Amino acid sequence: MNNTKLACLALLASAFVLTGILLVQIDRNTTSNEARADMVIAQPQFSLMTAQTRQGNESLFVLDNNKGVLLVYKPNFGRKELEPVVTIPMSELFGR
Repeated sequence: MNNTKLACLALLASAFVLTGILLVQIDRNTTSNEARADMVIAQPQFSLMTAQTRQGNESLFVLDNNKGVLLVYKPNFGRKELEPVVTIPMSELFGR
């Protein structure tokens, strides 16, 4: 095998390795930026979803389809209850 063919094969092999590293990094960045819902319950009147907030706490998100509001609750483990955090009308979120 001459030097030119050997150099071409080395470049091709390094291109495959770099492509693999790039794909792993893209997958890692994509999954870390996505909102990940752990549990979703959807009914015609409401939808419930648990998800991790930016602060790293698990919260309960309730979408009331009848009233058109989003309610967010956080757990209070000491008192074994859910505390309301915020209630947002959907018209504010989507600017009707």
